[in-house]
Amino acid sequence: MKIDEKFAKRIASDDDNMVPLINVVFLMLVFFMVAGQIKKADPIAVVPPHSINETRAANDPNVVIVVGGDNSLYVDDQLQTIESVQPYLDEKFSSSLNKEGFWVQIKADGAISLDKLRPIFNQVRLAGLTKVSLATQLERGKE
Repeated sequence: MKIDEKFAKRIASDDDNMVPLINVVFLMLVFFMVAGQIKKADPIAVVPPHSINETRAANDPNVVIVVGGDNSLYVDDQLQTIESVQPYLDEKFSSSLNKEGFWVQIKADGAISLDKLRPIFNQVRLAGLTKVSLATQLERGKE
C-alpha cells in the first residue's frame, strides 16, 4: 500500500504549487499599481475637438470646466450655472498659493459651437484670469 501513501502525499502538496502563481499575481498587481496611471474621469462624456497642436501642459489645471453636448456645465465635477462660474473662480484664485501658475482648462464637446462657449470665456475673463486652455485631442493620420 505504498502507492496510496505516495498519492496521499502528492494531494497534500498540491497547495505548494499555488505559491508561485500567487507570487506572480502579486508581482503583476504591484507592477500595474506603479506603472499604471489612474486618471479621474470627467463627470460627463466629452469628445474634444481635433487639433494639430501637440503641446501639453506641464502641470494639472487648478480648475476644470467641462461643457457637454447638451450644454450642461460642470466646474470641478459639480453641476453649475453660467452665473456661478465667476464667483467660484474668484474664490479658487484667492485661495490659491501659486497665483502666477493658476490656470483654467475648458473641456468642451467638439459639437458645441463657439457662440455657446463665449459666455464661459466671459465668466473667466470677468474673474480676471488670463491663463485659459481649451482641451483638444490630437488629430491622427493627417499632415
